[in-house]
Amino acid sequence: MPVTPSAPARILIVRLSALGDLVFCTSLLDGLRRAFPDAHIAWLAQSGFAGVLRDDPRLDELITISKDTLKSPAALWRLRRELRARRFDWVIDAQGLAKSRVLAWLAGGTRRVGFRSKEPLAFLLHEQFDKGGDPADIASEYRYLAERLTGAPAAAPRLPVAAAAAARVAEAMAARRLASGFLALCPFTTRPQKHWPDEHWPALARRLVTTGLGPCVVFGGPADREHAQRLVAQMPAGSLNLAGQTALPDLAAWLSQARAVVGVDTGLTHIGIAVHTPTIALFGSTCPYTQGAESPLRVIYDGLPCAPCKRRPTCNGAFTCMRQLTPERVADAVTDLLGRVR
Repeated sequence: MPVTPSAPARILIVRLSALGDLVFCTSLLDGLRRAFPDAHIAWLAQSGFAGVLRDDPRLDELITISKDTLKSPAALWRLRRELRARRFDWVIDAQGLAKSRVLAWLAGGTRRVGFRSKEPLAFLLHEQFDKGGDPADIASEYRYLAERLTGAPAAAPRLPVAAAAAARVAEAMAARRLASGFLALCPFTTRPQKHWPDEHWPALARRLVTTGLGPCVVFGGPADREHAQRLVAQMPAGSLNLAGQTALPDLAAWLSQARAVVGVDTGLTHIGIAVHTPTIALFGSTCPYTQGAESPLRVIYDGLPCAPCKRRPTCNGAFTCMRQLTPERVADAVTDLLGRVR
């Protein structure tokens, strides 16, 4: 494609965190790559989350910064020099925070765009776009932004599985005598109101294994290891705790080997969808996406009058919205979804 003013030669996406949001933002990446196949596309992300993008063939460059970069004027000055040397045409703030606007400004660019929000420093951008699209669609705001920038419809989030990652995961599975077709359970997230009750996970595992599905494998981060082990100890024999044992660049490969993913509103659940594994997503306090995925998806959400409470629950810790999603309901959803896939 010849480079014209409407076809940028060099693009930078600024989306620092968190894991699930980086997965969602691949809709923007995919839209840009389809519209501008010859462009150099780079992504600026926080080092603690960037690994999920490391092997993505749609990216030409992954630039990582530490969480503390914004606290150091010297580090910011160095980053400004490094980014401006790359001579980006478009710089896209896909986060909408004051800090991401600062980073977009540091990068320069002849066209700096980003999300409209209540955050300060909007003057650092040349253009702002609403977080549009259909809220029921997964990654709707990133798809909408991609469509506004390219003029073409954008796809759902997608994470390609790199050959090297697939080989590493195959070796790790063989060492554990774990075959493909396991059930991936993703219980952990950052807010207690998004958690499914601990006692529900072993009950779900027992129901699923009884129906001939399994084994169950629990995924999570390093901080979740002990919690995951307590859950696995109550699950049927053969259940496995992999919390803290799966590197970020390998997560897509791991979840692509699962028969199904069951998880709360967390990055691992979104990765399951992005690798097209049948996924059951449990929502209560946050706004659910219920459509727009390119993979088999079932979202379980009751939409109580107090929901979505997001960061301000009013139930005094009862978390009824998640508690009433019983193991029986979730097990039925898993078997029904897998039956439809077959």
